[in-house]
Amino acid sequence: MPGAIEPWEAVAPIRPDTAHVRARRFLDLAGEALAATLIIAGGVFAYGYLPLA
Repeated sequence: MPGAIEPWEAVAPIRPDTAHVRARRFLDLAGEALAATLIIAGGVFAYGYLPLA
């Protein structure tokens, strides 16, 4: 039928490729990278100042 959706379209997310959608994905990725960097740097910093000897 013309205009009917296919079964895979009912469950697959279809996001428009606009600047607003790309910006949100970039900010999400940048936030994840920043959080990972802070966690790793914090662990390295803490390990450098812990007296383990």
